[in-house]
Amino acid sequence: MPISGVVSAHMRPLAEYPHVDADATLRDVFAMLKARYDAALQFRSVLVFDKSQRLLGKISLHDLLNILLPDYLTHLPAHFEGDSGDLSSLALLWQEDSVEHVRHIARQRVGDHVRPAAKPLKPDDPLTLALYRFASSDFNTIPIAEGKRIVGVIRIVDVLAAVANTVIEDGQS
Repeated sequence: MPISGVVSAHMRPLAEYPHVDADATLRDVFAMLKARYDAALQFRSVLVFDKSQRLLGKISLHDLLNILLPDYLTHLPAHFEGDSGDLSSLALLWQEDSVEHVRHIARQRVGDHVRPAAKPLKPDDPLTLALYRFASSDFNTIPIAEGKRIVGVIRIVDVLAAVANTVIEDGQS
């Protein structure tokens, strides 16, 4: 059985996918994700839009956690004595001032931390195109656009589920 179908049959509508305005705070993003996780809806990124509802990019869970780290845990010094760059022991030091640091980070605008999103697909693009785009990149989500308007998102897990069904069904023949 071939991998068939179109992207729209496997996408999540934008209304179901976490998204915010660039002026939202990081606290707003954490609150939105927590509410969704508490409701057993797990997402790995949030789309970020400008005031005109144009997609600026995304912010992933990995990005959010990385933003929380102080500079001394994210930037290796150019020259230092000691072990070869293992900074994990410094994370214990961070525990002492993490509360104030997190409060400061929580007030920052999401728009200051946006990373590029994948180039959008169209709803009628073949599922194999989405599969190829995921396989050949590090993106876990791809926006779906009708014209210039983002209408949804397809996730790597949605494509994998469709592919798994094909592989399992084909293996039984």
